[in-house]
Amino acid sequence: MKLLSKFSVSFCIVIVVALQIWCSFITFHYPYNGIYLDPARTDEWVVIKLEANSMNTNIHIGDRVIAIDGKPPGESSTVRRWNVVEKAGTVVIERAGNVELIDLRTTKPSALDIISLAEEIVCLFMCALLLLRESRSPSARLLAFSFLSAALIFMSLGASMRGDLIGKLMIASSMMVLPIVFLHFLVVFFKEKGDMELPKRHFKYLYTIALLAFLSRVLYFFPSMAFVYQYDGSITMGFFIIVISLNIALLATLFVKIRKVQSPLASIIKSVFYSLLISFLPIICLSFLPQLVVGDWIFDPIYTSSLLLIFPITFSYLIASDQLYDIGLVVRRVVFACLMAVVPVSVFTGAFAVIFHGETNGKQLVFVFIGTLFLLSAMLYAAEYWTTRLEPYLFPRKYILQSALKKISKNLGTISSFRDLKDIILVDIVNTLQVTGGAIVFRHKNDIEVICEGEIDTAEIQQLVNSSVVVNHPYYTFMEMNCHEEYTSYLIVTRKKTNTRIAKEEMQWLQLITSYLEVGMENVYLIRKLTGRLQQMVSHLPQEEHLWLRKVMFELQEEERIRIATDLHDTTMQDLFFLKRRLTSLAEKPSMRQEDREQLNSMNNFVEMINASLRQSCFELNPHLLKEVGLKQTLKMFVEKESYTTPFEISFRAEQISDIEGKDLSSKRHIFRIVQELLNNAKKHSQAANVSFHMWEEGAFFYLSYRDDGVGFHVKEEVAVEIAASGMGLAYMRSRVLHIGGSFELETGEGEGTHIFITIPIEEVMSA
Repeated sequence: MKLLSKFSVSFCIVIVVALQIWCSFITFHYPYNGIYLDPARTDEWVVIKLEANSMNTNIHIGDRVIAIDGKPPGESSTVRRWNVVEKAGTVVIERAGNVELIDLRTTKPSALDIISLAEEIVCLFMCALLLLRESRSPSARLLAFSFLSAALIFMSLGASMRGDLIGKLMIASSMMVLPIVFLHFLVVFFKEKGDMELPKRHFKYLYTIALLAFLSRVLYFFPSMAFVYQYDGSITMGFFIIVISLNIALLATLFVKIRKVQSPLASIIKSVFYSLLISFLPIICLSFLPQLVVGDWIFDPIYTSSLLLIFPITFSYLIASDQLYDIGLVVRRVVFACLMAVVPVSVFTGAFAVIFHGETNGKQLVFVFIGTLFLLSAMLYAAEYWTTRLEPYLFPRKYILQSALKKISKNLGTISSFRDLKDIILVDIVNTLQVTGGAIVFRHKNDIEVICEGEIDTAEIQQLVNSSVVVNHPYYTFMEMNCHEEYTSYLIVTRKKTNTRIAKEEMQWLQLITSYLEVGMENVYLIRKLTGRLQQMVSHLPQEEHLWLRKVMFELQEEERIRIATDLHDTTMQDLFFLKRRLTSLAEKPSMRQEDREQLNSMNNFVEMINASLRQSCFELNPHLLKEVGLKQTLKMFVEKESYTTPFEISFRAEQISDIEGKDLSSKRHIFRIVQELLNNAKKHSQAANVSFHMWEEGAFFYLSYRDDGVGFHVKEEVAVEIAASGMGLAYMRSRVLHIGGSFELETGEGEGTHIFITIPIEEVMSA
């Protein structure tokens, strides 16, 4: 179906282009003569009428036409069909007994032909604009076909005047179709925009009449049947007047109904109603009606038809103001381009007229003005498109900065921590500007936090931020971002790697970046602040309150740990594996010197150490062995590995804990995290020589005992320790224990070591 639609559109375009070529050839190849012969006298051909706008002034009424292009007049196709002398090169006439040869080819196209072409271009532009931008709207398609009908009228006008068969067929058929399609558009449009139900049944009769009229015009191809032409003009004009009257009546009815209503639809109805009256009433009242009633028009329709241009101009305004369809941007850009082009084109045309004074006429100047205006407007309209497409080649630096800006602004949405500022934003800034280094500095009340990338002296940066020498430093560029009571932030970049300062264009780019960063950093700061408060609140909540909040917090943390562990395993550890294999293959080469082989082996061992460290980190983040070997064995392996790096002796004793082993993975993970945190706290704060863990089950309870012989602390000071972003600390341990329904007992004092006793009901763990 889609392929068929594309084929139909392509076929219609080919037909329109072919008709345009044919009509243009007839219009600009043959002059308009407007010489009518007496159809009643077949023995001789006498001129009975000359059109006022005829291009030939050497022929007069009463002249007898002897030959056309060297042949008898009766053999001319236009004389046989329409009794007019058109599409002829030469005419031999007899006047007062004198025979004269008149060359009809010396005349040129009239200004009317140029004006008709301009009106056709406007209508075709409106048609194409609607079909390209609003093709899904039925009313827009009908309006586009209305403009296409008007374009066909203007296209065929010159050819029809010159007696061309196809031109007359086109103009008569298009004049009948235009008012029908526009009436159809009005009905569908008001249904779309105002939900108005207007009658549609009469359209099938109107379209049938237009189709029958078109089929009857096929008789034009048979000269003997061409006499129907004398009636066709009256029928076409009468039908045009009737259907246009229906359009006016419909709009008048709606206008009366809504004239006092203030709404966008009322404004559209008024505008279309007035434009329809101004466009069509002159040609109806001053040309068509007089022709039908008295046989001659008051004003030639060639002149009254020029007012029809008000019709597309009105719709251009309505579309540009987004009252009809939301394609105003394109129309406004076209109008703006034309207005921008008018002044230089006028100056150029005036200069052309002055320089070539005496060698040019008015028609040439009009052609120069219109042609230059069209070309310059098209170039101005397309300038933005081509500038964007060619920007990587014409303005490479600007393109690089804009691309980096898009990337950074897109990545701002993924930032959730200050570490991301370095990994995502700061790296791009340093690489884009090609500077030695860059830093984001946070100056708090009591300390300074520096996030840096590249080669930059953090100590010097801290010193400069604490001082007032930050504005015009010779080496650093300082840009203040956020300034609050709690902190002030700066973006600092060094000179370029070429030892030059940042250019003005790059400074403007940096200012734009900082305006984006201000919002992002404020959000990150609030996230960190709210996260800390939330963790403190959760850790101090009683067991019964906000159980769901604790559960969500723990689940989110575990999901993040698993994600980080997976990323490390799939990226960094895989890279280290391939690096180790590459180093091994290099070291095994026979041509490798012993000294180099030892160095490679040393590097290989170092890579293995990094890999082992990462493997341990992944295990701590995601203790997958809990599912495979159970809680007891996992803790035993974990403590054993930790014992190699701790400054104290670790004793781990686990008795039979089969009931806990039978619980779900989430419960065992909570106990693992508690042991993990106890061990971390011991390494950081205890200064102990011996640390012991003891686990057992008794009755319906699971017990975990922790004891060290370290320095201890005052119990009242324990709650004052700030909880870090990772959720570590005694308070957070207590929160975990409370979450699974247990109790947390702490015995400690200065110099007395620490004893923590945890009791967990086994049945409670089931629902944790």
